[in-house]
Amino acid sequence: MVRKLLENGSLYIKNDVLAMIASICAEDTEGVTIVSGFKDGVTGILNRNFHKNGITVFEEEEGIALEVKVAIEYGLEIKRTCELLQESILHEIKSMTGISLSNLTIRVEGLTNSQALATI
Repeated sequence: MVRKLLENGSLYIKNDVLAMIASICAEDTEGVTIVSGFKDGVTGILNRNFHKNGITVFEEEEGIALEVKVAIEYGLEIKRTCELLQESILHEIKSMTGISLSNLTIRVEGLTNSQALATI
């Protein structure tokens, strides 16, 4: 949970809000699908990190870090697609919460082929 001091008190932003912002950014990025699995949830609980739907929020001494696990649509340039996703997440979290992430890792876990699914 992130705590920000306000003029007359405090603002608390839960980690799942940050994960939700990142998730919406991923949905809005062409060719990106969030990847999640049971093992990730268990690992997150054991490491005391927040994990939701392929997005892990880490509270570190340097600040808040995110790891986003995705699958990229076959045929897209992986590096450029990940750069667009990173830019989108960093911008949205900063503009909506005022938080600058200390680190944002995008992990490409696989490829999707939406064209093959469309022909079935």
